[in-house]
Parts: sequence; C-alpha cells; structure tokens
Amino acid sequence: MSQMARRRRMERHCAAAIRAISSDLRVEYRNQALYLNGRILRFYVPHLVVDAGLDSVHRCRGAADAIALRLLYSDQALHRRLMPDQPVAMVVFDILEQLRTESLADGTMPGLTGNLQRSFKEWCLHSRGQGMVENELGLLLYSLVQIARARLIRPIDDEEVEGIIESVRFRLAPLIGTDLAELRKSLEDQSAFSARALNIAGILNEIARSSGMEMLARHFASLRSRNLLPPVVEPEGQQDDSAEVDSRWDDLLVDRQISYPVFCRDFDKEVFAAELYRKEQRIELRNKLDQMIAAQAISVARLAQKLQRLFAVPQESGWHDGEDDGYIDGRRLSQMVSRPGYHRIFKQERLAPRCETIVTFLMDNSGSMKRQRYEAVAILVDIYCRALELAGVNTEVLGFTTRGWTGGESIKSWRRAGSPENPGRLNDRLHIVYKDAETSWRQSRYSLCSMMNPTHFKEGLDGEALQWAARRLLDRAESRKCLVMISDGAPMDSATSHYNEPSFLERHLKTVATLLEESVQLELRAIGIALDMGEFFRDSMTLDLTGTLGNRVFSSLETLFSPRPHTLGRRHRAP
Repeated sequence: MSQMARRRRMERHCAAAIRAISSDLRVEYRNQALYLNGRILRFYVPHLVVDAGLDSVHRCRGAADAIALRLLYSDQALHRRLMPDQPVAMVVFDILEQLRTESLADGTMPGLTGNLQRSFKEWCLHSRGQGMVENELGLLLYSLVQIARARLIRPIDDEEVEGIIESVRFRLAPLIGTDLAELRKSLEDQSAFSARALNIAGILNEIARSSGMEMLARHFASLRSRNLLPPVVEPEGQQDDSAEVDSRWDDLLVDRQISYPVFCRDFDKEVFAAELYRKEQRIELRNKLDQMIAAQAISVARLAQKLQRLFAVPQESGWHDGEDDGYIDGRRLSQMVSRPGYHRIFKQERLAPRCETIVTFLMDNSGSMKRQRYEAVAILVDIYCRALELAGVNTEVLGFTTRGWTGGESIKSWRRAGSPENPGRLNDRLHIVYKDAETSWRQSRYSLCSMMNPTHFKEGLDGEALQWAARRLLDRAESRKCLVMISDGAPMDSATSHYNEPSFLERHLKTVATLLEESVQLELRAIGIALDMGEFFRDSMTLDLTGTLGNRVFSSLETLFSPRPHTLGRRHRAP
C-alpha cells in the first residue's frame, strides 16, 4: 500500500474513532487537522501531531482517542476565550487543557487508556529522535508535558526521560510548583483549572522570551519543520481580522449564501486525468510533450535554483561544534577543565534552506483554450512542476471544464422540472486532477500529458473551479500556499448564461477571487493567455505563448511568486 493510500485509510479510521468516542457525527480528520462541521479546530499540542502515512497504528489511534477526549470533556468556546495571546503561552495552555481531558478518560475503557499510553511512549521516543530536546524551546515544552502528565495522569517510568528533564524540572519547581499541585484538585472544573494553567503558561512564556524573539522564532520554525509542532502556531487572540475573513470563506463553501444557485449536482464529476484516455494514447501524448519540451530554450535545473532561492527559508538543521563563540556545549566542558588553554567549547546553529510551500496550478480547459496555445500551457506547467519539485516545493495540477456542451444532463433535468426561472448553474461540472500534491512529477508524467489532448475541453465554470482548488489547498499542511489560475478569459457556459441574469458566472468568479485574495491562508495569482485577467484578479500577468518558451518567459513568471506588499505578515510568515 502506498504512503498516500495508507494515510487516507488511517485518517478515515481515526475520524471514525473520534466520532464514536465523542458522539459528534460532524467530525472529520484529514491532513493532521480536525474539522468540526466543516471548520478547522486548532490544537497546538506536540503529542497530537501524527503523520498517518508514516506513524504506527498505535500512535495514530492514541492521538485520535486523545482528540476525542478533548471534544468530549472540554468547552471549546471557553478555552478559546481564555487562550493567551503570546505564542509560547498559547501552546502551554493548550497542552495543559489536553492533559486535563486525558486524565478524565473512563477507567472502564482499558483499550482507550492503553492506546493513550502506547501513543505517548512512541511520541517520547520519536520526539527525542527528531531532536526536540536539543532545541531550547523544544526541551522546555517536552519537559512541561512530562512534568504535568506525571502530576495529572501517570508518574514517569523512564529513567532516560527523568535524566533529560531533570535540569528543567529543577528550574521550574519553585516557579510553578504551587500551581501544578492545585491543577490536580480542579480536573472537573475547567474554569478553575484554566486559572492555574494560565499562571503556568505566563511563567513559561517569560522563560522562553528570555532567549530573544528572533531566537524564539527560529525555535518555532525548527520544531514545525520536523513535524514536532502543528504546522501553524499563532495566538488566536490575534486573529480578529482573519477570523472575519475565514468566516466569510466558510460562507463561500455554501454557494447559495453568495447568490450562486446550482440547479443540479447529480451529474458533476471529479476524475483523475489518467481516466480520460487509454494508456496507449497517453504514452503517445507524453512522447509528443517531451519532444516539444526538448525544443524549448530552458534549463530546468537553473530554473529550480532560482525557485529555491525564491521559496526557501533558512531553518535549523543541526549544530556546528567546536566553535569559539555561541552556545556553551556541555559535552566539551570537561576538555576546558583538563586543557586550560582550550576554548572551543561552544556550538552554533547550522542553518539550511528549506521550502514549506505548495503551488497549485488551476488550468482552464474550456474550448477557447484550443485556440490559445493549450500545448504551450502544457509545456509551461510540466516544466514548472519539474523545477519546483527539484526546489523542494510540492505541486498540484488541476483542470476544469464541463461534461457536455449547452447544458448536458443538467439542463434536461431542468426542462423536465418545468424550466423554473433563474435556475442557476445548468451544466454538468467536470474537475480533473492531472497531478495531486502527494505524487511526484515522475509518477504523474503519464497523467500530466492528458493536457495535450483537448478532446475533453468544453465550457468553463471558473468560480466553482477556484473554490474547489482552494479547498484542496487549504487542507494541506504547508505553511505557504500559492494558487495560480491559468485562463484565457471570462467564464462561459452557454446554458447557464442564457437562462440566468447577465454576468451570473462573472460575478461569482469575482466574488470567489476577492474572498480568496482577502484570505490570510493562501496567495492567489492569475496568468492570462493573451488576455488581461486584471478584471477578476488583483495579481495577474499576461503571457504571449507564441514561439519558443525561453528564459525570458520563465523569468517573468518568477514575479508571480514574489511577495506582494499586501501579503506580508500573513500566516505563513508568522514564527
């Protein structure tokens, strides 16, 4: 079973376990995130971070059971209202609330408590193996989890853990000892427990801040890059503006709330591109695409280097030992005692470029693209996927069209219903996945080449396609998300346009684009093929794809991914 298939299967099992224990049927669990009634619930607890594609069944099931207990025993509204603003305090406060709910696990369910214990032990080993305790912030959080869990749930029975946290426990004991002792007395009272937890969170936040905000930001980035903290760690108390935008985005998920009715969804379809054409056809298309790419004056390796400089950010990747200054390396202190002239007792952080980015290309597969160099678009996207993958950036390639001309099966259903006025969208939607984010370019190359056959190109429902691509993108764990729409003009579906008010599809596209551009969760860009897309998108550029695609075309495309003034300070920039 592939890693992607295992991940999907395990996440479905985890979601089923959470629903069964919490008795909440609105729960979904995917991409390391919990969704309640379609909205994400953010947890910042280190031992709840699992990779369902790699971690053991015990690890995943224990995390699922822990999340279920959180839903069952915690008042989420109260917890959000009391959540502190400071990043470290917020994580500590969330850890303590999670441990409170785990301590309330029903003792008559030995399977559940066994899952929690096995999962926690595996987390202890995994986090140490990934270097959590070598990170100053990581050691502080690791120690807090161990100390608080020993107080609320079960004493520590691992001598190695005792040795690792001993110095931190000695430092924290006089500062948080009283509050820790009181936590046990208020396990059933979330308000009283939270008051003590806030005191502890404030103290640990001040300890962490003593290293300086720049160093604290590096520690957060390092822990997230190794999957030791959830992908996004930010204070909910500082999300007032984005919360309003996110609420509007949640409204956008229901089309009727933005005056976009759909008469019939029964005939809508989402397919993988490999399903569109036989293998022999795709092999022929791939050979044709490869020949056309070879004729282009572009170096994929050189493009990858430029893209890596554009997307990569420096992150911790270990230490330089034996330095003249930096952090004191405790392992070398004995050499200073035995060799008085020896001064290389310091270590310095080693930084390496790392990309935590995903780019989605959303391509217009309407009939008009047959006249607008669809082959050049296929070359462009294929080269970019290869270069971005070499640069360490994940990519997804999607397409959109309709299943039929002038309405398809949907308009037949509308006529059978008596042809009511203002029916809304009247065609059968077709969404195509040419390459998903979990699959490499090499594995997808015989799917990507389906872009070279325009037989399935019909009409375009751009606004819905933009919604679909954004939903897929927002489910991803990468900290920076870019959505690039490639089109040759306004949306067009003859049946929908004929039986609805003027500009029905154009207005929907503008609404969706505006909401996404105001969102703090992704970056929206557009490429117009021989046509200006500025009417619909704030950040767009026009390309003339006639002739050979040289370095000049790809250099101009690099500006698509350059930070804009209105994107600075978004979530993917936060420490």
